Amino acid sequence: ANANVSRVPFFRFLNFEIRSLDRLHAEAEMTFDDRLIGNPVMEYYHGGIIASFMEATAAIAVHPGFADIPAKPINLTVDYLRPGVKGPLYARAKMTRKGKRMASVSVITWQMDREKAVAEGLYHFLLV
Repeated sequence: ANANVSRVPFFRFLNFEIRSLDRLHAEAEMTFDDRLIGNPVMEYYHGGIIASFMEATAAIAVHPGFADIPAKPINLTVDYLRPGVKGPLYARAKMTRKGKRMASVSVITWQMDREKAVAEGLYHFLLV
């Protein structure tokens, strides 16, 4: 899966690695970098970077061999619960529904403590 991640330029920009992958889940880790900062005073992750990392992890959960047929996002909802501070960010995507035309994936991100989410979201993908 990580070989496929490196083939997508935006995924390379996000600089994350898949840590585990099975039929319904994908878990990833993103390394902190100054280019991902949204608040330079506090050194917090940019919200769009967090949402993009969540979307990438969700897309991989839908299509683990995504380099051939990537899932197309059609809708997303993200709730930001606390700031993403300097340090690694983790995401776990769980496919909640997969039909013939659409898949739904819930995603949670955290840093030190899995119980203290940075953000959680629901992503819908068109399968074609």
